[in-house]
Amino acid sequence: MRLGSRLTRPPVALGLLLGILLTASGCEDAPSILQPRANEAAEIRNLAIILLAICGAIFLIVQAWLIYNIVRYRRRSAEEPVQDHGDIRMELTWTVIPILIVIVIFILTVNYMDVLTNPPSNMEIDVTGRQWWWEISYPAADFSTANEFYVPIDETVRARLEAADVIHSFWMPQIGGKTDMIPGHTNQSTFTITQEGEYLGECGEFCGVQHAHMRFLIFAVDAAAFSQWVEQQQQPAAAAEGEQAQAGEALFLSAGCGGCHTVRGLEGAAGLAGPDLTHVAGRTSLAAVTLDNTPENLARWIDKPQAVKPGNLMPEVAVSVDEIQALVAYLEGLE
Repeated sequence: MRLGSRLTRPPVALGLLLGILLTASGCEDAPSILQPRANEAAEIRNLAIILLAICGAIFLIVQAWLIYNIVRYRRRSAEEPVQDHGDIRMELTWTVIPILIVIVIFILTVNYMDVLTNPPSNMEIDVTGRQWWWEISYPAADFSTANEFYVPIDETVRARLEAADVIHSFWMPQIGGKTDMIPGHTNQSTFTITQEGEYLGECGEFCGVQHAHMRFLIFAVDAAAFSQWVEQQQQPAAAAEGEQAQAGEALFLSAGCGGCHTVRGLEGAAGLAGPDLTHVAGRTSLAAVTLDNTPENLARWIDKPQAVKPGNLMPEVAVSVDEIQALVAYLEGLE
């Protein structure tokens, strides 16, 4: 027997699959639905465990019954066994029991859906999915940010979800379930984060070449820290300080960057096609959590955005190395 045929045996294949699953589950950096940090995510996990237990019990019962019949009624001869049909009790059993199981699963699911979709909210935000970044607006505070946002712990947040171009999906594995974002239609997602921390979210619906690099970060903080962040975000952009930063500000306007990006407080920079850059230096990442927000990565992103994230809508601008450094100096001052 060849080695290849041995590897395809069911026990070996099953072992390999289990090994892969166990390895994947051990990745600390990957957010897991089995480690909820919000009430909604905990409810989803609990329902998943209940359904897994029901399906597991059915599987074990069926396999046990199958093995029993194989052993109890095995025949070594080739003659055809006695054919039985019309057993009303057995037909009722395998009809009624599945119906009851489906009814139980239906009732559980509807109950959990009601809990997840109708809680009263303490605050509202608007989230717009774009190829390939996220715009987050706080209507009550009158400001917007991009790809990173803050929420207070122990408060229910209602996110109104829209898409600007194609279908996206708003997904926070540790916070809540996936919710589609459909152009021309507003959906909503509610979540109540119970533990301070930094949580990764991502698009859960294939939306183009950079779908895998369409992520966002949620920072859950206490009420005082959240209020401080909101107050800081409401401020206009800091004035450019220093000769290099001032040159970068002038270049930002002359190169047309203000046609795509908003910098509140800077006349001529009110574009809506790209992320709001009013406080870009205060973010931890660039390009929808593709790069760490460092001066080196910022220079790289300005110089060759298509090399970093092919297919994105940011054009390459013909600028020199010195001009890139001037732009970096200006943007680094926007905290």
